[in-house]
Amino acid sequence: MMPMRSVEPKLLGAFCRHITLCAIVAACLASVAFGGGRAPAGISVQGSAMDTGYNAGSTAQIRATLSGTGDARRYVVFADIEYAGSGKPASLELKPVPGGARPPFRGDWPIPAVALTGLYTVTLRVELRGTSQTVAVEKVPGFFVYRKMLRINSVRLNKAFYAPGERIQCEVEIENLSGVDLKGLRVEFSNENYPWISQFSGQQNGAGRMTVTPALGLVVLRRDLDVAAHGHALLPMAPAGRAAFLQGSQVAIMGAGGPARREKVPPPEVDRYTIAVWNHDRTDLLDMQFSPQVIVRQPGRVSPKPYSRNYIHPYNDEIDFTKYREFYPPGYISPVIALDRSRTLYRPGDAVTLSATLKSPLSGFLYVTVQGPHGKQVWAGLPPVKTAPAPSGQKRMRAWDIPPSAEPGVYTLILSERTGKRVNPAPGESLAEATTEIAVNKLPSSLMVFCPHEDDEHPWAGLTRAMIEAGLPVRIVFFTGGDVGECERYFDGHPCDPVRAREFGTVRMAESVEALAHIGVERSQIVFLGLPDGGSGEIWFHHVQPTNPFFSIYLAVDHAPYTGMFEPNLPYARNSVIDAVKRLITGFHPAMIATPHPDERHVDHRTANWFVLKACQELARSGELSGNTVVLADRAYGSGGYKPAPYQYQNYTVYLSGEVAARKQEMGWIYQSQDGNLDEGSKETFMELPREERHVRIVDWQKHEGWNE
Repeated sequence: MMPMRSVEPKLLGAFCRHITLCAIVAACLASVAFGGGRAPAGISVQGSAMDTGYNAGSTAQIRATLSGTGDARRYVVFADIEYAGSGKPASLELKPVPGGARPPFRGDWPIPAVALTGLYTVTLRVELRGTSQTVAVEKVPGFFVYRKMLRINSVRLNKAFYAPGERIQCEVEIENLSGVDLKGLRVEFSNENYPWISQFSGQQNGAGRMTVTPALGLVVLRRDLDVAAHGHALLPMAPAGRAAFLQGSQVAIMGAGGPARREKVPPPEVDRYTIAVWNHDRTDLLDMQFSPQVIVRQPGRVSPKPYSRNYIHPYNDEIDFTKYREFYPPGYISPVIALDRSRTLYRPGDAVTLSATLKSPLSGFLYVTVQGPHGKQVWAGLPPVKTAPAPSGQKRMRAWDIPPSAEPGVYTLILSERTGKRVNPAPGESLAEATTEIAVNKLPSSLMVFCPHEDDEHPWAGLTRAMIEAGLPVRIVFFTGGDVGECERYFDGHPCDPVRAREFGTVRMAESVEALAHIGVERSQIVFLGLPDGGSGEIWFHHVQPTNPFFSIYLAVDHAPYTGMFEPNLPYARNSVIDAVKRLITGFHPAMIATPHPDERHVDHRTANWFVLKACQELARSGELSGNTVVLADRAYGSGGYKPAPYQYQNYTVYLSGEVAARKQEMGWIYQSQDGNLDEGSKETFMELPREERHVRIVDWQKHEGWNE
């Protein structure tokens, strides 16, 4: 190599001036060619991915449109695509679609077959052509990448009507979506169930293994099934389970369904069945779908006509035509005095303020009587009254100072208008009266509720509302997105692929946000983690480290694929989940933590408790959480599925006023994907609504670490 010769300073300066002049000339030419070198004011870009999800190895399509640009050909549009949270975007140039002065821009991004599954963000960036000047940036809806291995394409039954005991014939078509052969698969048929709600009877067989509950009616359709890469397998119509009346048994298996009707000959009912594909050892569930609905009925009995859970009433003869007409008991709502019942939950030591609007001018005195939880009068008197300016004429009064030693429970306040001031009015002295209930509870200084699924906040609605009415801090945390439960029902029976499953997860999240808003919880007080429905047990036992995350069958991902999560692309791994819980707790410092029960049969429920208690135990050990923190547990499904937890418990009751009990009932109607229609169809009256939430306190949560590992 020849040595580089030095350059005379004068020659170097002339060379640089020449290059600069050329650059100026080029910029001027570009400016003339494209109508000026400055971007117009007000330029903006909109767009999105053209679908919400793509399989790994396919192509993601991105679109964009410009506004406020004049001639869009002056600009170059890029899509910066990033695996959420990675900080490593890939830049894709979008090309204008021919036609018009403002064509849309589109681009195709080939997704690597080995791409990480989870959420990808898209940021559109606009540059002035011929320069590196960025004139507009906009973050737009992105997409998620999944990796679906196998799909049940169709399930057919041989009939639409069956008699009890009759053999059901079933046909199943399976497709291998992957590029590898799938060998030794196991295909099962059973009564409708989700495999992660305990399938075991609690009894052991001769080999010491837990036996499957007979209520499942489980039958193996095929063992050792091989499906070639990108191939199909058809299991022809063959004997499966036997039809049976399932009403009353499905609550134990599904956590849903109606009660059994006490009739000598059961009425016809609507049922469906679960088809599941497992690996050879029945440790990995690859896909599951539900059969078409059928009607099971005794020969000769064709009425009453049954309705599926898509309808409000299972039978028309169960419709109550009287309850809805009078929700409140007679005399509870006064025709003269209208009470504001927006606050009805208090603590010992609080002052109860009543607001009343009199529909006619006050001609006597307002008198308050308070009856305690056992019906005895605990206070009576004439409260000081403040009258709001016309036209409302609203009367506000400090009706009762609750003693600090007051017994928790439900109290009745009676506001009456009297002509005299005597405690016991003489006949004719009471002109009108109105009644309201309040409930008194001892409350923590802050509350954090951990829920396995969207709608599992409902058991804590009374406690949550009490905190809200007292102005105390609340956080509601959801572990899973609930992406499986009733997904097919939401999409009118269509099998739920990953795109539908993720969308259904967002439906359930929206339902919980709306339900919580009904009891006063704001969106900023709600946190979602985005774990997979039904996967918590696998995450706990077999996917500890984030380097080995659990793969969800419905979502077909191993990282949280949703937007707006506490942590984008949270790995489906135990340590990652526990770390997220620890950060939530230390960031909020709750005095009370509410969880599911550690013994619940539903694996997501009991494991949600395990995640929380493991995090609490580690934080207590490091001094970041007080050992005096109160931890509560609830029961929704009952116990089973794993050995009993070694903790000690104490009963813990929260009291509800009638108004809050009504709000809690209405809250249930908002979970439309989770039988909210059935709840609304079986609404209870004011006097029928329960006034208690019954939970348990885990007394020794600081102990027994590792019992379930």
